[in-house]
Amino acid sequence: MTLRTALVLLVAIALTILESVIPHLLHLRAARPDLLLIVVLYLALRDDVIQGAALSAAAGYLSDLTSATPAFLYTFLAVLTFVVVRTAGAALRTEGGIQSAAVAFGASLGHSLLATLVFGFFTGAGLHFELAPMMWSAFGTAIAAPFVFAALRRVDASFQHGEEAPRGFR
Repeated sequence: MTLRTALVLLVAIALTILESVIPHLLHLRAARPDLLLIVVLYLALRDDVIQGAALSAAAGYLSDLTSATPAFLYTFLAVLTFVVVRTAGAALRTEGGIQSAAVAFGASLGHSLLATLVFGFFTGAGLHFELAPMMWSAFGTAIAAPFVFAALRRVDASFQHGEEAPRGFR
């Protein structure tokens, strides 16, 4: 495992903790920002296919650990989201800011709809679309996206400078 991979996983773990604590601190009952989805979006837009898919699976597994859903639901959805965003990546290039917020908003809505469909199918609970929590969750994810993108860009920037150094100075 490379140092960059370890740092991205540490950022994902920190975001998992924040994602678990923020709803309790702000007394949110139905909606929460999906911070790990933002990590998956960043990886889909920036990483190689194999490394990005593996890190997306790890981020999805962290979501699985903190949710009361069937095992590996969010792992599956994270890798699926990675593949879909990676495929559409040429049209979605973003450096952060308002662009990352817009991409995160749309991806969060799509992710929530797909999670509801898959959850309903595998558990037999049926389809229960609640638009208001989905919108609030997407809005919270959009607000957090520029900050998460900035944190991950800082991790990447520290490694890009090392790669640009002459061979004897690494």
